Amino acid sequence: MNQTHISHTHERARAYRVLVVEDEGLIAHDIARRLEAQGHEVLGPASTAEEALELAPGAEIVLMDIRIDGARDGIDAALEIRARHHLPVIFLTAHADRATLERAKQAGPFGYIVKPLGPASLQTGIEMAIAKHRVDRLLEEREAWLRAVVGSIAEAAIVVDPDGRVRLLNGAAEKLTGWTQAEAEGQPVQTVARFADPGAESDFDSIPLALLRGGPVAFGRDARLLSRDGREIDVDGFAAPVRASGELLGAVLTFRDASARHWEERQLRQAQRLEAAGRLAANAACEYSTLIDTIRRQNEVLLRQFGGLPGAREALESIHRAALAATEMTRRLEAFGTRQVGQPEAIQVNGLLRRMSRLIESAAGGRVRLAMRPAPGAGRVRADAAQIESAILGLVAHACRMTPEGGHVLIDTAHVELPHTGRPISYVVLGITYTGVEPEIDRLFDPASTEVSSLALAQVHWLAAESGGYVAARSIHSASGGGTRIELLLPRLGDQALITGGDGQLANALEAATILLVEHNDAVRAELHNFFEDAGHNLIEAADTHEAVALGEMHQEGLDLVIAPEAHAAEIVRRLHGFHPGLRALSVVETKGAVERLAPNQIRRPFTERELLEKVSGILEKRTEEASPAAV
Repeated sequence: MNQTHISHTHERARAYRVLVVEDEGLIAHDIARRLEAQGHEVLGPASTAEEALELAPGAEIVLMDIRIDGARDGIDAALEIRARHHLPVIFLTAHADRATLERAKQAGPFGYIVKPLGPASLQTGIEMAIAKHRVDRLLEEREAWLRAVVGSIAEAAIVVDPDGRVRLLNGAAEKLTGWTQAEAEGQPVQTVARFADPGAESDFDSIPLALLRGGPVAFGRDARLLSRDGREIDVDGFAAPVRASGELLGAVLTFRDASARHWEERQLRQAQRLEAAGRLAANAACEYSTLIDTIRRQNEVLLRQFGGLPGAREALESIHRAALAATEMTRRLEAFGTRQVGQPEAIQVNGLLRRMSRLIESAAGGRVRLAMRPAPGAGRVRADAAQIESAILGLVAHACRMTPEGGHVLIDTAHVELPHTGRPISYVVLGITYTGVEPEIDRLFDPASTEVSSLALAQVHWLAAESGGYVAARSIHSASGGGTRIELLLPRLGDQALITGGDGQLANALEAATILLVEHNDAVRAELHNFFEDAGHNLIEAADTHEAVALGEMHQEGLDLVIAPEAHAAEIVRRLHGFHPGLRALSVVETKGAVERLAPNQIRRPFTERELLEKVSGILEKRTEEASPAAV
């Protein structure tokens, strides 16, 4: 009964379409006869690689002689068939030397049968090759599914082999780390994804701990990813080992950008502290103002009655001065405890910084080195202009006060997107980086006293909260020493990168440029500032040549164009050439009446805003064309 079952199973073995590649006719005929006797359909036989490639699309498995006619042998043919059609290949050969075997391995064969063929070797080899091929295809499909799933998830994922080298980097991980899959594959994971904890002395690696515990390990709460472009990104994540049958296959890192959540948590804690402090301040101001007013009025009565007595007047006047100082303090407390109602409007942050440049320099006082680096196209915010100005001055004054003499203070802007539920939200970042070290950075925005300087930073937090943004400070470390960075993030309004002309057509489609305008008339400067900002450009304003050169030297990013009176334009370009080698000039010609034909880099006054923009666009377009490599 057992033999009958075995025979029945053999009779129902599946038949396959088998391509036979053999250049010796008798051997090919014998193989074909055996295969047909076993119920298989034979394709061929083929005697060359070209014939094999032509017949391969109709086959399910290939029996390939290694030594065949033609310029290409069976190994070359097998490599191409595997690449094109993903078919299993069994090699047939009378030569089993080591060199041939090593070459055959490159084709990924599913069997290797030495001629002459034994009675059962063909059928066994075919069944084993087909089974192995099915397993390989299943593994390929599962890996494809895994790659698709890992690649489509919102969280960053990095797959690491047992040696700690990157095997897979999904799209989210590419975006956060700054590495592409092609660049990262094979690199040590510590090179591609560096994680640091501000409280630790060096970078940390959670993979060894995950391997030790044998399960997932969460990153530290204050973990930061140090991306390839130098950014520090707050992240939440896990490291987990991957094992199969007790063998370590590698590890997986999954993490996400937690900047927005950490910002919100810090703002909430700060808001709660300031809310409590504000209520306390308002209540204290209300109670103390009544007592101080009583002291002041009674002191005035005593001054009138006993002011003439020796020694009494001096003491009473001292009480009077103390009462006035106490009144000022209660006024500050009351102001701190009361939300200031502003008048929000659309504000170009870069433009506001440039208009405030002299005030900012005054706040620095010359004891520190001050630089501004506004990013082109940082964008607009909706806020009260006076409150923004007050916040900037407060931040700069604090940074300069904490920076040792001769230190650096950098003011910069940027445009960032932070992930939120639903979609990322754009913010304009106003950053203050200085070489001073804050002793209690977590409580930097808490009011430590009733001094104006202490309350100013607390008011910055109120401004951020009222505008739907954030403010936070963090310590920074570099080879030259420590420092601090304060960032004020305000929601970004949709910029009008192009302006519309009178005919309803878009007037300018150039990328944002940085332009230095020299104009003595304040009203004209203000008008052109708004116009160029609306057109998507960044405008730096100067009243004269001296101020233009000073601003150009201080501006660390590139300058593209200077607009200046004809008598001074060339001089400004010459003096700034070392700082901005690609700087061009548009000369304003003041000649009245008929003049010779103007050059492309000249414009005659009076001109309209649109005429000026067209001239600027022409110069920038020509510069771009000249900078582009010549077509081959």
